[in-house]
Amino acid sequence: MSAVESVVKLLLQKLSDQFLQEALFLRGVRDQVEWLEAEFRRMRCFLKDADARQDGDERVKNWLRDVRDVAYDAEDIIDNFTFKIASLRSVGYIRRCVFFCSELIALYKVGSEIERIKNKIHTISESRSTYGIENIGQGAETSSAGLSLQEWRLTSPNVEEPDFVGFEKDFEALAVQLTGGELRRCVVSVVGMGGLGKTTLTKRLYNTDSVKNHFHNHAWISVSQGYSARDLLQVIVRRWSVLSYRVVETMDIAEVRDMISEYLKHKRYLVVLDDIWTKEAWDALKDAFPDMNNGSRVVLTTRNKDVALHADAQSHPHELPFLNKEEGWVLFCKKTFPGRDGSCPRELEELGGKIVGKCHGLPLAIVVIGGLLSSKEPREWENVHKSISWQFVKGEVRIFGILSLSYKDLPYYLKPCFLYLGKFPEDYEFHTKELIQMWAAEGLLEERGEETLEEVGEDYLKELIQRSMVQVASRSSSRGIKSCRIHDLLRDLSISEAKEGLFLEIQHGNANVATASRARRHAAHFNAPGAYISLSFSTPRLRSMLIYAQGYAWIERKRGKFLFSAFKLLRVLYLHGVKIKELPREIGELIHLRYFGCTNTHLKSLPSSIGNLPNLQTLSVVSVDNIEVPSTIEKMKQLRHLQVKTIKRERNFFCWGKIEGHPRLELISNLQTLSLVKAGKWMEGCLGNLTNLRKLGIALGAEGRVYEEVLSESIVKLDCLHTLRLSGKLQKLPESTEFPTKLTNLTLSHSDLEHDPLATLEKLKNLRILRLLSKSYLGKEMACSSQGFPRLEYLQLRLLDVEEWRLEEGSMPSLLHLRIASCWVLKKLPDGLQHVTTLSKLEVWWMPSEFQKRLQKDRGEDWHNIRHIPSVVVRNNREKYEAHLFPPEGCL
Repeated sequence: MSAVESVVKLLLQKLSDQFLQEALFLRGVRDQVEWLEAEFRRMRCFLKDADARQDGDERVKNWLRDVRDVAYDAEDIIDNFTFKIASLRSVGYIRRCVFFCSELIALYKVGSEIERIKNKIHTISESRSTYGIENIGQGAETSSAGLSLQEWRLTSPNVEEPDFVGFEKDFEALAVQLTGGELRRCVVSVVGMGGLGKTTLTKRLYNTDSVKNHFHNHAWISVSQGYSARDLLQVIVRRWSVLSYRVVETMDIAEVRDMISEYLKHKRYLVVLDDIWTKEAWDALKDAFPDMNNGSRVVLTTRNKDVALHADAQSHPHELPFLNKEEGWVLFCKKTFPGRDGSCPRELEELGGKIVGKCHGLPLAIVVIGGLLSSKEPREWENVHKSISWQFVKGEVRIFGILSLSYKDLPYYLKPCFLYLGKFPEDYEFHTKELIQMWAAEGLLEERGEETLEEVGEDYLKELIQRSMVQVASRSSSRGIKSCRIHDLLRDLSISEAKEGLFLEIQHGNANVATASRARRHAAHFNAPGAYISLSFSTPRLRSMLIYAQGYAWIERKRGKFLFSAFKLLRVLYLHGVKIKELPREIGELIHLRYFGCTNTHLKSLPSSIGNLPNLQTLSVVSVDNIEVPSTIEKMKQLRHLQVKTIKRERNFFCWGKIEGHPRLELISNLQTLSLVKAGKWMEGCLGNLTNLRKLGIALGAEGRVYEEVLSESIVKLDCLHTLRLSGKLQKLPESTEFPTKLTNLTLSHSDLEHDPLATLEKLKNLRILRLLSKSYLGKEMACSSQGFPRLEYLQLRLLDVEEWRLEEGSMPSLLHLRIASCWVLKKLPDGLQHVTTLSKLEVWWMPSEFQKRLQKDRGEDWHNIRHIPSVVVRNNREKYEAHLFPPEGCL
């Protein structure tokens, strides 16, 4: 029921759609649709208040259920009608005349069905009096945040990872176990109930420089309940590049284990198995981790102490305690008063103490309730305190009372966005851009002034993070939020609420996808590699289908055609790990589709019929084969993000997709992302007109060099462009004035530049991220002047033949992170680095031993240059990198 408001909002968007209005103009059902729109707008005025009052009031809950059902019925009528009209209009003129009668029949049918909906709405309106809930919407206080999103955006500090409070002694003890003690391969176990902070503590350890530098190889594996041993081992293969992905796919699980074990025999390694539930899970993996008496470590986080003892009877499990009263209070204040540096106003201390006491020292409960109260006025705290109801049962804390309270307190616009997170598999790290694009496709984001939907979505996500409903998993080089995850207890809450409201249904295992459920969204999770996905049920109501296959799964060709012909009302279709070699032409029939994502597939091309998707906003394909995009994409007027990527598993390199022919991409005026495509005829008279582009990735291959001039002339016109990725030979770098003024992120590779690119790039006033990768520059010297790179925060130099790098004092005054990798002839760090006082992290990867010796603490020749840097990470695993030295043409 909590998503009813979003259901009605989406319906109103459809009722005002221009295509629908044009279709209805033909005959006299326009008045009926306008009545329908007006009535649902009136209903929407009551929904926010009703949502706040439904808890504990069955009458309001039933009324909301009725509103949801009639809105769904109306949506089905409208979607089926627009699908029918669009299908009729797509035929030729002669056949169009033949089908004129069919169009009249469709209009008559939609008119009679709207009459049926009108009768239902009358009944629902009358039921407010019958139920005795006439006063809904008469000024009652709703459960929206105390601050508007705009105000919150301006007053809140940057969103960061969960505060680390109360684990200092545990951290020190575990660090000693990892880097000292016995030489045998020990299994170090961190044990505790859900929400106690096992993963938070272990991740902090895993990412600590002293721990990282102690081991040759590292791997983090999220196990969860639905684990697949083969898939988990393949994660290690990909992480360490032990063998090519294609070869591993042909091996059985015993062979994969033996291969990893052989690889690790002469290395000191650290492997984290996060959230392992059973002894069987450990038994399936343990033989991959040999004991060579060299100090290697395996870390387990688990809720089951028996699993820890089974894994290593000689190591005493480290059981995390609950936070004491003082620690709980510190954590609570940090979450509740981030703008006051964790200082609680004196008048709230007593009540805040009572609220913290109800959390019984459980960190997840404290941060969630703190996130809730951070958006509350002080006068609302007492109501929150009274609403908390939970207790200890058999030694376990029932946290759902607090979690449910925090969910119910979400503003109406965030509730469906939170419920949407339940679709991801357990412990899944989802990319924020992918999520926000799906939110937009689902109609869950509200238009707001001049902001793009993507910017609104970023605000929504940040507010969920601020409220501790979502956790940051990783950040980009610019410190933006790259990926997130949701705690499994909050995920359980999301799934429970979503199922009750027919918002989302989750399916596990190899059962038929999309059964006769009434839920509008369906997510299927397949854990067993090699599964065949059965698609034998038609669910006309379905609007979103998401399939996640760990390892890989197959859809037979005829079943694939069924997928694209049976679910004609889909708005979102996402296939991960589903091995499809070609898409059937029937995909062009999904005229309502807004988002199509297909990752970890074997696609080689997209059918020309994909151009028949007039509403598609995002087309994202990641394949192990080269992708060709048909020229018919020019017809997709609503396209905002076109992302094609080829992953060469053997070498872990991204390659570039190809756009066929000379499509008029300038017709796609909303295009914001055009990523990882080869230069071609499509650029002529087109690229410079894509003025809404934010992100562009282009490869200038052997034939693409003739388009270098077109490229230079075009990018200067792209006023909104902030991210540019170029690969391939350039005769010369464009002048600094020829780059877009808003450019913040630039990556160059295989450019073969003969003149120092820094002389030009240092003049880009807004550049924050710069990557100079393999063969981007062929010269032996580089230099940065005293006024260069005023806003640069991240710099990466990789696989360059530079011998000397000079850095004048005053250059790069904002640099935070420097990474130097495989620049094997670079003699030393520039002396000017000592003046870059902002630098907080230096990473040196796969550099010669002579270079590394210069960095040794107190005695290295370059130590004076880096002694002020808090984090210096040196990695020397050249064996891993040698397989990647010579990427194929057109790869990064």
